[in-house]
Amino acid sequence: MNASRFSQILLMVLAAACVPTLAEPPAGKHWKLVFSDEFDGSKLDESKWSRANHGEAFCWNGAKGLRCDDHAEVDGKGNFVIKVTRDADGTYRYHNGIQTKGKFQRAYGYYETRVRFTREPGWWGAVWLYGVEVGPNPFKMGQEIDIFEDFTKPKTKPEFAHNVHFDAQLESAMENNKRVGKLDGDTLYRVSRGKHDVDVGDWNAFHVVSVEWTPLEYIFYCDGKETWRVDYHEVPVTTQPMHVLISGCFRDPTGRKWMGDYAEGKWPDALTVDYVRVYEEDLGRKKKPDVALRFAKPVKVVRQTDEVSFRITASGATNVMLFTNGRIRAERAEASATFTLPAKQLCLGENILIAMARNKDGVIGMSKPITLEVEWPDVGKSTPYLGKAQVIPGRIIPGHYDDGGQRVAYSTYAKQNTYGKPPWNLKFRPDEGINAPNEKGIGASQRGMWVCYTVDVQQTGTYKVVPFAARVDGQGFKSDKPDRIILELDGKPLTELAFGTDFTTGRSWWDNYRPLPGKTVRLTEGRHVLRVKFDATPFQFGGLEFSK
Repeated sequence: MNASRFSQILLMVLAAACVPTLAEPPAGKHWKLVFSDEFDGSKLDESKWSRANHGEAFCWNGAKGLRCDDHAEVDGKGNFVIKVTRDADGTYRYHNGIQTKGKFQRAYGYYETRVRFTREPGWWGAVWLYGVEVGPNPFKMGQEIDIFEDFTKPKTKPEFAHNVHFDAQLESAMENNKRVGKLDGDTLYRVSRGKHDVDVGDWNAFHVVSVEWTPLEYIFYCDGKETWRVDYHEVPVTTQPMHVLISGCFRDPTGRKWMGDYAEGKWPDALTVDYVRVYEEDLGRKKKPDVALRFAKPVKVVRQTDEVSFRITASGATNVMLFTNGRIRAERAEASATFTLPAKQLCLGENILIAMARNKDGVIGMSKPITLEVEWPDVGKSTPYLGKAQVIPGRIIPGHYDDGGQRVAYSTYAKQNTYGKPPWNLKFRPDEGINAPNEKGIGASQRGMWVCYTVDVQQTGTYKVVPFAARVDGQGFKSDKPDRIILELDGKPLTELAFGTDFTTGRSWWDNYRPLPGKTVRLTEGRHVLRVKFDATPFQFGGLEFSK
């Protein structure tokens, strides 16, 4: 062998020795790659990703932050890099990261990334999944699944965290109520579970971190080894599509010991991502159980004092499970079962019920959803705001919703008006659970939210009703499912007003209210309670115009 050929072989051997061993998707299943980005080339592939502007910036304690696109870019060496730098004058340059929303989203599968973590305090890196929509019902909206978050800071041990969050809008469950999947009542709680001590040994090396998401559980891995598993008894498992984010995360360091203070960091620092890959399971000849769910007796609306029976049939299954709004309500080791539940164990308002079944191969089947309404016991018992009913024909002032509080005049998952707290400290209805800086608009931030307005109709007749709305640019996206504003009068359906999820009105959050398509309704003279229900992605509701 000549010297040149020997040198070539030696270089090939040395190069192979330098290539890290990569983890493989979990064994025992056949996987098909459905999305990947190896971050080759010199520019971010904008057919797969868009730059995100979420979270907060460096703006605390007098610091100046400057968001720069070149601080979230591929490096020409096969990596995507989010970095933070500090200029000589103390200015922090940063970026929030990128996401696949509107370009790639999927329910279930195996999501894998290879990364080198951040080191400095005051920020942290994350690769995570988030719902195309978010909210408290994972059968309608996705939530937050953190493949990794590389806090705490400053680093004292080489460890990171996996996390699952459902839903930040809700009140947290009590510490002694960990089995929130089987709540015996109508209250939904925030569910946050995590493993915060995943040891990687060498913090300076690249590591492969991943999550396998099935209809019944989340299984997390690091460098090919299972590190954490959480199932449907511990957290709701969403059925909805999620998108992928690579993020630099920033928060005010005041009072947050777990993230450290950016002022103590040694800059620059970076999150380096070698690749992101998403696989779906190929079942081959395996078949999902064919699952059917129906009411034992047809019903649409029940009171809390009622009982409801459900019938599940699942061919070839070894056990069946009944869920409402993502929460397990009953299960049995049989292929078919009838479950009778007191309505008080369901959720007030809308319940989306799904049956699931598992067979001997471990394959999970799922029924089509059915919907059941549990009546709000005190809705309609509200009183006019400050004792003065609103008048039709005329403009319904959105901030003048009725007095009476939660579950009477309105239903949200907030305890008080965000704008009544720092840094805003505004005085408009600060102790109510409706977000609004003033009377001109309220935040329709959650599907299932509703508000009541006591109205005086001046004359029986036909009226045109037109809603007004604002939604900041960047919040809209295209979807086949329209947003809806649903109107009820004295507890009976009045009409529905639909508009597109891609509707936006500019850069202002609380301004530029624009009319949406209207409808014609028939109203009778006298006093009524108008309930406005929101089945929509977040927007600002600017009221209703009724014209004769």
